[in-house]
Order: sequence, then structure tokens, then C-alpha cells
Amino acid sequence: IEITRGYGYNEFREDLKKLYEMAGSKGQDTVFLFTDTQIVVEEFLEDINNMLNSGEVPNLIENDEMEKFLQPVRPLARAAGVPETRDAVYQYFINRVRDKLHIVLCMSPVGDAFRSRCRMFPSIVNCCTIDWFTEWPREALLGVSKRFFEFVDLGQDELKSKVSEMCVEIHTSVRAMAERFYSELRRKYYTTPTSYLELINLYTSMLDNKRRELILQRDRFQTGLDKLGETNVLVDNMQKELTALEPVLKEKSEATSQLMEKLVVDKAAADEVRTVVQAEEATAMEEAKATEAIKADAQADLDEALPALDAAVKALDSFDKKDW
Repeated sequence: IEITRGYGYNEFREDLKKLYEMAGSKGQDTVFLFTDTQIVVEEFLEDINNMLNSGEVPNLIENDEMEKFLQPVRPLARAAGVPETRDAVYQYFINRVRDKLHIVLCMSPVGDAFRSRCRMFPSIVNCCTIDWFTEWPREALLGVSKRFFEFVDLGQDELKSKVSEMCVEIHTSVRAMAERFYSELRRKYYTTPTSYLELINLYTSMLDNKRRELILQRDRFQTGLDKLGETNVLVDNMQKELTALEPVLKEKSEATSQLMEKLVVDKAAADEVRTVVQAEEATAMEEAKATEAIKADAQADLDEALPALDAAVKALDSFDKKDW
């Protein structure tokens, strides 16, 4: 079976139906390989326990689809002298499944899960032939590690041999300490081939991560060196430009000094002109005040003379020509 996202008990029973059809209806020799990593729910083991015990999973095949499984085996049951009743043909079908279907369970003894499952589902022990995988010898461990490091870049070939021996030494030392742990504390710690492979994979993954980290740092340093080189080139170019502009800057500085001296002289002259202008402004203000006073006197005399003028004009208008 293939465990996918959303795979559950219903999908598992559908796969069991396919197994029963292949082994019972079609008569194909079938091996059902099931590992403890595929146990999504414990009900999987309950069905497997029934298969190991009697070859039958209760309520696996519904009545409306039973004939689909029994129809291919009816001629075989008839030829074997089995009565043509449905129950007899079904039992012949189950016996055929037991003959053609071979169940292989792969479970790790690490932890309490295997121990509790053996207690809950006794057919795992009673109806199975247990094949305990013995620990790998040192030569096998060395051969596996060398095979793994064959295509790993470690810089030198002799270093690959050293690293392979290091992995073997780590695994065997842990195994020896596990035996001591059991002898002193009576607690079992398992070192399986899987743990050895995980050790090698952990080393290679850490090596890849460290290599990528060092490459990243190297690239950063290289980028920094490139920037420093570009900066040095720019500084040299600017130094050359400053050296070339030094006479011009000196000339401009002298012209600026002369201009400043001229500005000082002009400022002194301007201050003298301003003093004269301020004196003339004061004189003009005094004359303006005197003029205002004369204007005011003239206006007062005019205001006094205007009534007399008006009276004279009226008197003149009152004379008749006959009076002349």
C-alpha cells in the first residue's frame, strides 16, 4: 500500500479488497509487505491480526459485491468437490486467500509500541515466523559507509576511508555502551542498521549544510574584496584628477584672494559713500522739515486771505454798470 495525505481506515480496507481479489479470485501469489511506519491508525493492525488468525477480515466484503469475488472461483470449487452453496464457496475463497497471500510485517523493536502491539494483537507473535535481524558485522558497516561516501566530495580519497572508519567506530561504540547500559540498568537500547544509516545521512547532510555555509561566506568575502578593489581604483583615479586639478585650484585660490582684497577696498569705499549719503540724508530731512514749516505758514495765510477774497468778489458782483 502507499500512504498518502488523507489515507485512512476506509482506504486501507479498499486495498485489502484488492489483495483478496488478487489472491483469492485471480489466484495470484501475492506478498503483502507492511511496515510499522504505515500504521496510521491501530485499526490497521486489528484487520491484519484477523487475517493472520483466520484469513478473514469481518465485514470486509459487502453482500452486494460478494458475487464479484466468488464468481471466478465457483468453477474451481466445483472441480474440487465443494458444494455450490454460497457459504461453502466463500470458505473455499478464504482458503485460497490463505494459500496465495503471504504477509510480511516489518517492525522495529525500539520503544514501547512494538511491545504493546504484541500484547493487543497476539497473532503478530502466534501466527508469524519472527525473523530477528542480527546486527551487522564491522565489515558490513564499513562497506556500507564506503558506498555512501563514494560520491561525496571530501577533498581527498584517503579522507573518505578515515570518515568511513569513524562512522563504524561511532556505531560500534554506541552498541557497546548499549550492552553495558543493559547489563547495569537492565534497560534495552537498540542500535539498528537504520540508526547507522541515519548517522551517515546526518553526517552528509551536516557536511552539505556546512559546505553551503562556507561557500556563502567565501562569496561574501570575495564580493567585499571586489568592492575594495573597485574602491581603490576609484580612489586612485580621484587622486590623479586632484593632482591634475591642483594648478587650477591654486590659480582659483589666488584669484579668490585677490577678489577678497578688492572686496575689502570696495567695502571701505562703500562705507565712505554711505557716511556721505547718511549726512546728506540728514541735511535733506532738516530742509524737508523747514519746507513743511513754510508750507504750513503759507497755508495759514492763504486760509486767512480766502474769506476776504470771497467777500471782495461778492461786492464786485453787486455793482451795476449804471453806477459806473
